[in-house]
Amino acid sequence: MAASRDAESLERRQTRLDDQCSRQAASRDAESPQQTRTRIDGQRSRQGASRAAKSPEQRQTRFGDQRARQASSRDAESSEQRQTRLGSLRARQAASRDAESPEQTRTRIDDQRARQAASRTVEIPEQRRTRSEDQRRQQAASRAVHWTFMEGEAFRYDPAKNYDSHPQLHIGQMTDVCSFCDALKWPGEAPGMRCSGGKVRLPALRPPPEPLKSLMSGTTSQSKHFLYIFH
Repeated sequence: MAASRDAESLERRQTRLDDQCSRQAASRDAESPQQTRTRIDGQRSRQGASRAAKSPEQRQTRFGDQRARQASSRDAESSEQRQTRLGSLRARQAASRDAESPEQTRTRIDDQRARQAASRTVEIPEQRRTRSEDQRRQQAASRAVHWTFMEGEAFRYDPAKNYDSHPQLHIGQMTDVCSFCDALKWPGEAPGMRCSGGKVRLPALRPPPEPLKSLMSGTTSQSKHFLYIFH
């Protein structure tokens, strides 16, 4: 089988991979939730046993071969094929994770961290650069899929369009409050955006000196006039 695949042209390899993806998708669509969990558990067990038996050199060779195959396959993809692959991947991951128990989720995350750490420990500088470049390409392709509706929009701006109302552009109001520093946040904002999860602590603001304090109080006619001008 290895010799046969080494002799494949890029077109034949892509056709074989597409057929394989189609068969897998059809097979998994017909699975019950129990069958999905059983298949995933069996796959994890086999992978774990196989990888535990490998030496660091074998592991490094496997990672290198896997990256080379992925790069060759993805270089031959069209834009439509790339979008289809990414969409199918997201759907499979979502289905797989929806079927996980909390314990399986923790185990998966811990295993993933351990594999990444082991993989990166044995990387040479060239492999590290290649991995970083692949990761940047994947992120760019994934983000581009979500923003195709805005492609070239800056060059054909239509003032009649309400761009603010689009769900991918409208970020809403600052209604959330940081649990560490009490700063207002947008609902989709990352937890550490304001104070790095409580790591950054600024001293409290001191009261302004006079006469600025009186002018900002809003209790006198002079103060109200001052605030009106500066608003």
